Amino acid sequence: MNEVTIFLGGQAGEGVKRGAAVIGRMLNRFGHHIFIMDDYVSTIRGGQDYSEVRASKSEVFSQSGREDIVISFHKDIYERYKSKAKEDAIIILDGESGTDIPFSKIVKENDALTVMKPSIALGVVAYILEVPFEFVERTLNSEFKEKSNKNIALAKVGYETARERNFPRRPLERGEKPPFPLMYGNELTALGAVRAGMKVYTAYPITPASPILHFLAKEQKRLNITALHTEDEISAAVMAIGAAYAGVPAMVGTSGPGIDLMGEAISLAGGTEVPLVIVDAQRAGPTTGVPTYTEQSDLNLVLNVGHGEFPRIVLAPGTVDESFDIAARAMQYAWWYQTPVFILTDKQVAESSKTVNLDYKRKFPLPVKYFQSGGQYERYKVTEDGISELAFPGMKGVVNHTNSTEHTEEGYSSSLPENVIKMKEKRLKKAETIENDFLREHTISVFGDPDAKNAVVSFGSPTGAILEAIQDLPVKFLQVISLAPFPVEKVNNVLHSVENIITVENNSTGQFAELLKCKTMRKVNHRLLRYDARPFDPFELKAQIKEVLL
Repeated sequence: MNEVTIFLGGQAGEGVKRGAAVIGRMLNRFGHHIFIMDDYVSTIRGGQDYSEVRASKSEVFSQSGREDIVISFHKDIYERYKSKAKEDAIIILDGESGTDIPFSKIVKENDALTVMKPSIALGVVAYILEVPFEFVERTLNSEFKEKSNKNIALAKVGYETARERNFPRRPLERGEKPPFPLMYGNELTALGAVRAGMKVYTAYPITPASPILHFLAKEQKRLNITALHTEDEISAAVMAIGAAYAGVPAMVGTSGPGIDLMGEAISLAGGTEVPLVIVDAQRAGPTTGVPTYTEQSDLNLVLNVGHGEFPRIVLAPGTVDESFDIAARAMQYAWWYQTPVFILTDKQVAESSKTVNLDYKRKFPLPVKYFQSGGQYERYKVTEDGISELAFPGMKGVVNHTNSTEHTEEGYSSSLPENVIKMKEKRLKKAETIENDFLREHTISVFGDPDAKNAVVSFGSPTGAILEAIQDLPVKFLQVISLAPFPVEKVNNVLHSVENIITVENNSTGQFAELLKCKTMRKVNHRLLRYDARPFDPFELKAQIKEVLL
């Protein structure tokens, strides 16, 4: 086989997520590209969790949804998700018959912890796929270090039990690629921001953005940054604004409910022209919603949050890999244009992991229009491009008068009509500058048949499933990366000869379709929407696209 898909299911607390990651790392070492999607409930203990591990000699961007090997530590979990198994899938449950493995019994006999069950599964997978056991040992030694012996012993039991019971074997061809890092989208968002100069990260924990805080808090000494767990989302946003005002690049992370709370602070950053990067890792709403699952329903929110009118930039990574570059660019844009920049990701991209081959040493210089001239510093000086020079408190001979009320060029409060008009037009000029500059930026990607009369248009996380779904179809795929400013001219150039526009998005009202129609005046012929809080399945999506093709 050139590709294999593995389902690992269990209860919360049985190590399913980490177990899937370990299986992925073993197959990564075996030369394969990996994509892992984790599905978990919002409980500490109990509930049904599963992960899908996809390994292929070719690069993959999405979960498959069609499993070759299904391993479930509980029969009820298998019964719930058995539709994911292929007709010839190998089914492994906790038991003594057929291809069952007595996971609970093995754990008890070896005086191990329940959370170690996935190590038994790792050994079984290695046997079925004919992966030499040395890859199991190397992977577990790397993962658990001084605690690896018990896990290796359990993996051996799993391997030998599968051999003794004469499990069917599905030899997996060894891949040729080196073992690239297996990274989560959230980790790449964090690293991209750090690479572009971020020094402070503030957040109140909220899924699916919490792993950014966890990762940066763990690595803050190595990365030479400060990660702060604040008392709430409002203080997280205001603290990031305060850091930036002092000249320290900062980023704040949250999900939709946190964006609601941050509205006034976001308007503060827009009106005071303080650089601010905001990560919105979307989840299913409204209200608390389905907190550990995915959705793309915050598009209208981030396009409009914050009272009054001010420039903003909204960028949406479409794949795990893109999270790194998008975060770095977000920091650059925030500091050059001195305005809020949103990174609009979601659970599917943020909490999925993938083997990525990125240049982590690539330089992303932080462009800042520093105050250079002598004389009195005017924080809001009117310029041709709407961008004023920046100076920070503590600079010799400079008084930085930043004001949240409407103000003069010097930063003093003023409600005179001429000053109100001057500052509003200054911010409008900045918005115009951003729009013009973005004509030269990477704001869209195009895939598939360039001459196709059918076009799939989307943004964000459906990108991976779409790339898988359109293979061998007479379709071009337009991925929009910048939602604000919207790349009208580029999008129209791609769609000018298209007769059938199909939008794909994870929400129930077609927010992106409405934005596309509003900005381009093009009719959207078909809207493919998924709003059960789950990501698109590439096989199901391909069938849906086929139904609406010309």
